[in-house]
Amino acid sequence: MKVILYTAFMVSFAWLLFRLPVLYPKNKASRITGSGIIAGFLFLIVASLCFLLYAAKVDRGILVYEKQLFNIGLGIISLFFYSFFVLLFTEVILDNVLIRFHQVHNAQNLDKNPVKFVINNADKIKIGFKLFFLMGGLLVYYGICFGV
Repeated sequence: MKVILYTAFMVSFAWLLFRLPVLYPKNKASRITGSGIIAGFLFLIVASLCFLLYAAKVDRGILVYEKQLFNIGLGIISLFFYSFFVLLFTEVILDNVLIRFHQVHNAQNLDKNPVKFVINNADKIKIGFKLFFLMGGLLVYYGICFGV
């Protein structure tokens, strides 16, 4: 169960990092991940209440699955939180703030390094940042799923 949950979180996280910005514009991708954060919190609250009501009324033996339910809820919330901030950094701050600033206010130095390097290789830099955060996600979801 833990390996399946870990694999599902990592595949979802990789999809959110690498495919979501390709399929949707930046503002819609941010809204999707923001909605996922809210949905994750609602899931955790509603599922916990239903779980506790069921345990109180019907079967107390179900309480052994309490940690798994918490791990799933925490994983969903962290999946969208982490994706939101990674996409915010790579897609919005890098493009709209850093590169656009230099294109507008530093036009005379666009042909000089390191500004030229960053502008010419922005897509590769974004992929590098996403891979770096994906490696961090490996540790985050390992801790959530395996309880280390």
